[in-house]
Amino acid sequence: MSRRVEQVVVIGCDAAVWLSALAVHRALGRTGVQVRVIETPSLLTPADAYAAVPSLGALHDLLGLKEAAVLEATGGLPVLGQRFANWSKAKPPFIHGYDTRRVAIDDIDFLQFWVKARGEGMKVELDDFSLAAAAAKQGRSPISRDGARREPAVSSGYHLDARAYVDLLRRSAVQAGVVARGGDVRSVEREGERIVSVTLADGTMVQADLFIDASGPAAVLASGAPDAPFESWRPWFGADRVLVASAPRLKPLPGFSQIAAFPAGWIGLHPLKDRTAIVAAYDSKVMDDQAVLDALPVLTGLAVSGDAAVEDFHAGARPAWRGNCVAIGPAAVSLEPLDAVQLHLVHMGLSTLIGLFPADAEVMPEAEVYNRAMASQVANVRDFQMTHYALNQRFDEPVWDRAREMDLPEALKTRLRVFAARGRVILYDDESFQPQNWTQILIGHGLLPSSHDPMVDTVPVETQIGKTRGLLATIADEVRRMPSLEDEFGRR
Repeated sequence: MSRRVEQVVVIGCDAAVWLSALAVHRALGRTGVQVRVIETPSLLTPADAYAAVPSLGALHDLLGLKEAAVLEATGGLPVLGQRFANWSKAKPPFIHGYDTRRVAIDDIDFLQFWVKARGEGMKVELDDFSLAAAAAKQGRSPISRDGARREPAVSSGYHLDARAYVDLLRRSAVQAGVVARGGDVRSVEREGERIVSVTLADGTMVQADLFIDASGPAAVLASGAPDAPFESWRPWFGADRVLVASAPRLKPLPGFSQIAAFPAGWIGLHPLKDRTAIVAAYDSKVMDDQAVLDALPVLTGLAVSGDAAVEDFHAGARPAWRGNCVAIGPAAVSLEPLDAVQLHLVHMGLSTLIGLFPADAEVMPEAEVYNRAMASQVANVRDFQMTHYALNQRFDEPVWDRAREMDLPEALKTRLRVFAARGRVILYDDESFQPQNWTQILIGHGLLPSSHDPMVDTVPVETQIGKTRGLLATIADEVRRMPSLEDEFGRR
C-alpha cells in the first residue's frame, strides 16, 4: 500500500531555500504536508542584488506577497527591460523590453513591416516600437510606490536587494507556519538513490520523505547522488568568475538594467532605490579579479563603494531529481546572471515540482518526467543567453572571437537560420522567453532577416505608413501616462 509524502525538508540558503519552503507550504500545506527548513550559512554579501524577470510577480502573488511590500522591504525598483551596450563596436545600444502584447498589422507581425521599411531606408530602430523599451528609456513604470498600477501591454521586472529580500521571505515563511532552524550538513546517508537521513554539524539527524536541495552551487545533497553528473557548459560560456559590488544610486532612476560588454566579459548595472548593484561576469585568464575591480570606475562611470566580492563560476547543470531529492535553482543549474534569470530558474523548478509532486513517498516515477521537463526549459533559457554571445560584434578580442566561433546547439542554430531567412521566431516546448523577447535581442544584436513575409505586400502602403505612425503615437501617449520612477521611488 502506498504512503503519501508528509514530511518535506528543504536544506539550503538565501532566496532558493525560502522560496522553495514557502511555495511547497502554500501549495500543499492544507493536504497535510509539513515543511521544515535547515538554513545553511548565507552566500550573499551586502553588494548582492537579485534582478528578476516579470514572472517573479506572478510567483509573489501565489505566495501571498504584495508587490508594494516587496519593493518597500527590499529597496527595490520595478524595471521594464535590459539595455545592452558595447556588444558591437559599431552598433548602438538597444533595450530588450518586457512587452507582453504581440504587435501586428492585419494580423501580420509588425516585425515584417519593419524589415521591409528598413530595407527601403527607414532609420527608426525596432526598440522604438516597443512600449516597454520606450518607457524604460524615459524612466517610466506602470507601477506606483503605493502599489497602484496601470495595465498597459508591458510587465515589470524587478531589482531587489538580495539580503533584504531573503529576510522578507524568511519572515513570510515562518509566519505562514514553516518550521526552521539553522545548521550545516556534515554527512548524507543513502540507500541507492534515496536519502535516508542527513546529519548536521551538531550531530542532529534529519529524516524526510522528500528532500529539496536549495544549497546553491555546492549542491550539498544533489552532488552526491549516484548517476547525476554535472554537465559543463564552459565551452559555451567564457566566464569563470563573477564579481559583485555597489555604487551610489543613479539619478534620475533609470527604468532598466544596463548590460555592457568589455574585453573580458560583461558588466551589469542594476539600479536600486538607494544604491546601484554591480555584477561582472568575466574570463579571469583575460583579466584577473583585481584588474576588473580597478577597471570598474572607468567601465561604469561610477565610484565603487564598500567591499566587492568575487566567486568562481561554472556554467552547467545536473539531473535535478534523483531518488527522493530534488535540486532547485543553482543546486541544479548554473547560468550567468544575465537576462535576469536567477530567480526565474528557481521559479521554474518549483512550479514544475508542485505540478509533479510525488503521490507516493516510496516510489517517485514523477522524477523522470520532471527531469525531462526541466532539461527542456533550462536549455531554452541557456540558448537565449548564448545568443548574446554568438551574435556579438566585438572583434580581435579572444573572449568575443571565441564566442562567435563556438559550435552552437542544433536547436539554436535552427532558430538563428530561420530568423535570418524570414524573420520568424521558432519556439520550442517549455519556453520562458516569447517571440517578442527573441525578436528584440536578435534584431538588437544585428541579425537582420534577409527578406520579409510576402503577405506584407498585400497591405496597402498607405495603411502600413498610417498604422506605423499610429503605433509610435500610441506608445508616446502610453509612456506619458506612466509615473516617473524618480518621482515614485526616488523620494525618501
